[in-house]
Amino acid sequence: MARVEILAGHERRRFWSEEQKRAILEEALTSGLTMADVARRHDIVPQQIYAWRRQLGLSAPVATDPTFFPVVVAASENAEPRRRERDTAPKVTTRGNRPGRIEVRCTNGRVLKVEAGLDARMLKALIRSVEDA
Repeated sequence: MARVEILAGHERRRFWSEEQKRAILEEALTSGLTMADVARRHDIVPQQIYAWRRQLGLSAPVATDPTFFPVVVAASENAEPRRRERDTAPKVTTRGNRPGRIEVRCTNGRVLKVEAGLDARMLKALIRSVEDA
């Protein structure tokens, strides 16, 4: 269900004490909730929390030093047979391994794009149907 807020009269400006700001900042930093969730709970925008953090001189939580893990690259058991299959496969010299395309501009201004290996009778029938349409 959507939240609806009706403001009657002049818009109010709220004032937060420094203790309230610190309590909201502490909640944002230690609760495990996102800034957006904490801001929503206190009816403020997330940018306000960031502004208070700068204003009060609190820094963002510092990430711990990066941890590096050893990596071992090992050949899989199926790697060799695949290589052999790839080496013995016939080489295809077409651009991008796609058959060529032919572009036919019909007399009515329409463009027909077909594969290069299309049968001549089929191409003729397609051209006629496109020009008649």
